[in-house]
Amino acid sequence: MSDIRIEAFKGKYENDDVYEKLLDYIAKMTYVGGYGFSCIPDYPISEQFRMSETCSSDSSARKMWHFIITFSASWNHQLLISLANTISMGFAPEYQILYGIDTEKGNAHLHFGINAFSYHPDHPVLSKETMHGYLTQLQTYLKRYYSPMTVTLQFLGKGE
Repeated sequence: MSDIRIEAFKGKYENDDVYEKLLDYIAKMTYVGGYGFSCIPDYPISEQFRMSETCSSDSSARKMWHFIITFSASWNHQLLISLANTISMGFAPEYQILYGIDTEKGNAHLHFGINAFSYHPDHPVLSKETMHGYLTQLQTYLKRYYSPMTVTLQFLGKGE
């Protein structure tokens, strides 16, 4: 078993209520943060994510990406918040992202929900290839800064 595991969840994330379901799921976690949206009570985050899709000049069946980072040992929550922010900043210049730190099931783990549509209307959607590139860079970053821990990446399944 690796010390740190990055896993992009299987699934197409193309259903009409994916914004509400995934973002609500992450928003219920112990610690929550993100970039590319505002916390206005009358304008839910899910609607802000949907607006990026509506305004995009690109198209895609996939609306969201969901990945987690799990740890084999216990980590300080402040370190996890810092790490979640650092990771989010890699996506934030182009894509909305919400993260949550789940402390309910054993060791804390990080969940990330990223809008496949950029809030820049002419920027391309976050494709499978681009997402894989982001996660591969993340794996390299974690290996470098948390050596000698092992870091594995599980990216979707066959046919995804």
